[in-house]
Amino acid sequence: MYSGIRNVQILIALLKAYGIEDVVLSPGGSDIPLIHSLETDSDFKCYSVVDERSAAYYTMGIAQMKQKPVACICTSGTAACNYLPGITEAFYQNVPVLAITADKNPYFQNQLETQKINQMGIFQGVVKYEVELPIVKNEEDAWLCNRLVNEALLELEHHGRGPVHINIPILDQTEIYDCECLPMERKINLVTSVELDEVWRQYAEELKNKKILIVVGQNLVFSEEDYKNLNEFFQRYNCVYAVEHLSNIQCNGCVFTYPITEILGPEALQELKPDLVISIGNNLAAYKLKPFLRRNYKTIKNWLIHETGQVRDAYQCLTEIFECSFSYFFKRILETENYNENIEHSYYDLWSTAQKSIVVPEFTFSNFYVAQELSKRIPEKSILHLAILNSTRTMQFFNLNSNVQVYSNVGALGIDGCFSTFAGQAAVCDTLAYLLIGDLSFFYDMNAASLRSIGKNVRIILVNNGGGSEFHFFMGRKNIPTIDQYICAEHSHSAEGWIKSLGYEYYSASTKEDVCSILDIFSKPSEKPLFLEIFTKMDEDAEKTNEFYDMYRQTKDKWDNSVKQIVKSIVPEKKIKKMKQIVNILKEKE
Repeated sequence: MYSGIRNVQILIALLKAYGIEDVVLSPGGSDIPLIHSLETDSDFKCYSVVDERSAAYYTMGIAQMKQKPVACICTSGTAACNYLPGITEAFYQNVPVLAITADKNPYFQNQLETQKINQMGIFQGVVKYEVELPIVKNEEDAWLCNRLVNEALLELEHHGRGPVHINIPILDQTEIYDCECLPMERKINLVTSVELDEVWRQYAEELKNKKILIVVGQNLVFSEEDYKNLNEFFQRYNCVYAVEHLSNIQCNGCVFTYPITEILGPEALQELKPDLVISIGNNLAAYKLKPFLRRNYKTIKNWLIHETGQVRDAYQCLTEIFECSFSYFFKRILETENYNENIEHSYYDLWSTAQKSIVVPEFTFSNFYVAQELSKRIPEKSILHLAILNSTRTMQFFNLNSNVQVYSNVGALGIDGCFSTFAGQAAVCDTLAYLLIGDLSFFYDMNAASLRSIGKNVRIILVNNGGGSEFHFFMGRKNIPTIDQYICAEHSHSAEGWIKSLGYEYYSASTKEDVCSILDIFSKPSEKPLFLEIFTKMDEDAEKTNEFYDMYRQTKDKWDNSVKQIVKSIVPEKKIKKMKQIVNILKEKE
């Protein structure tokens, strides 16, 4: 019988999943739920060593002989400290010892709680990895606990072997042990580039008959061979490349998913749910793609392609990490004998229909209008840096000329270095370089405008709406009457004096006609860096953004009808009728 404590159950279930069978146990109070759960499970071979100092060495000895990870478990307080010599020896001999230290309630740290010391950091410098598990009270706690245990157990043998520390707070040591079976816990598998061909064939086989969403983040560079492989992958599988401007990719199967996920409601998005998500690249600008996938984490698998092998469980359904480049992954998958002739691209059709259902209007004068007009005028092979939030958002709804490279600091999403990052990019390129930036971001990083490297290829478009319209968009004056004073940091500053003093060619605009005529100049060569300051109003910008986002209600019926037509073309009429009969029977039973 097992303990009913959730973090204990998760830890033991994953010990079993990872094949850790040998456990060295030292007596105590805090670790009773762990010890009793393990000693009643025949899958574990338990050893009793009272002295924790000896127990760590004893564990190392078993691990050396068996050439596999072995765990040792102790109570809280100085018992954990006594593991240090043995763990140190294991570290310098590269032995996979898993030190599990039970702990008291973390809220009582430094509050005179009996046997409560700071057990995190005890093994600093002599463990490969260290985690502290949460007290599990809800599903999000359970996901975190599962992820942390997976991270720790993977590191026992990842890039060489060595010891790992798991600290687990256990609140109730006297509970009843009435849990007959452990929960099914998700195990994250690590696949390296040197895996046998058979392993790659198995994964290629798993891709058959799946709706595959390939999420393409930023910071990837694609070669001609990559494009060839990505196009062939699309031909073989029922997949979609979910991209936005920051993905900097143009191949068969691409759909700009940003407008779809940000505008269409949860019901419409549910029709687009994948079976498998393959993640390549880094961050995205989209806000609502992650919540959409997380809501469906129980029915979706996520494969992560990343050279570090690091756990990045963005959608809370990560099952596989492929420790290789995306180029290598697609090459190996395509090398298998798994060619699907005449694949139906029904999943791509669904996303394409959703994309077409979003009608982008001709905007009145606003931040959206600026992005709409600028997108038409950036020449091919230019670079475009989008300052975070509004600047990045507005541009995602408009097409750009081919081979325009797009960047944005969405990694940490800070306003403090948008101009400086752009200045570095512009300094090492020969093409025109555009920066679309809001006023708070600009004035925060305005010193970058004075850098000596600023050249005549630089084009700055500053949308100055007198504050942080982003917060009007999310909250608005109706909800917070004082929003402009501190939240939006309202101001009446202009960049004109500063920019002219630096030798830029300065322009200003406050009408649609001004914007169009000046942006035409920005697409041509010049002898000086060019700067355009466009004056809008932040509450009006936010209002127009909200109005546009609300348009999905007007297109929802059109979208629903399109989806029904596609479903009918994919599923035979007899099966649809049968499915309806089953649904009606289930409803009657309810």
